[in-house]
Amino acid sequence: MEAQPPIAADAAPTRPPPSATIEPMSSPNQIVGRNVDRLRRLRGMSASELARRAGIAKATVLAIEAGSANPTVETLHALATSLEVTLPDLVTEDTAAPTTEIRRAATDPVHRLGETAVRRLTTLYGPQLVYVFTVTVDGNGTHTAAAHETGSVECLYVLSGIVTAGTDEDRVELGPGDWIRFPADRPHSYRAGNGAAQALLVVARNEIPEAGEH
Repeated sequence: MEAQPPIAADAAPTRPPPSATIEPMSSPNQIVGRNVDRLRRLRGMSASELARRAGIAKATVLAIEAGSANPTVETLHALATSLEVTLPDLVTEDTAAPTTEIRRAATDPVHRLGETAVRRLTTLYGPQLVYVFTVTVDGNGTHTAAAHETGSVECLYVLSGIVTAGTDEDRVELGPGDWIRFPADRPHSYRAGNGAAQALLVVARNEIPEAGEH
């Protein structure tokens, strides 16, 4: 009997690939709503208080935060003013990572209030634990710190001398009157120049640090 050629096994049936899940894009109203809600909570402000400051109804604030309202430009301006932010802060998706901010004594604006000159450095919002230190770094000395918890921020205002400060990826040389703010949830350091340097250090933490740590 003549041998029969082997019968090829049927190929396993292929399943159609699962349809990809595409996240819906946020609408402008949803972006505004998330930003208003986030900024209000960072300031420890109730919806009623924000409504009072902006001159609108509490129900309107809640509807905006839910993304179900279509606020007018006038309402957005009122909310931005009440939250002490700019209009783009309300209408732009908050996706950027924290960045380093620098203010130079030679170029930073100074505002006159009668016989007083005022220079704004920064504003810190939220329920963080805030420490204020005076810091002296010996000449050519360096202070290094490990990354703190997410959301931590440090601000340094140089009183005298030269300090190179910031995260390991973004160090900046600063002189008297210069100021830096940077995310402290990554390794960072302070290094003095040839002579000793003095500075004012403000640290905002989301957790109580261990003894001896700032």
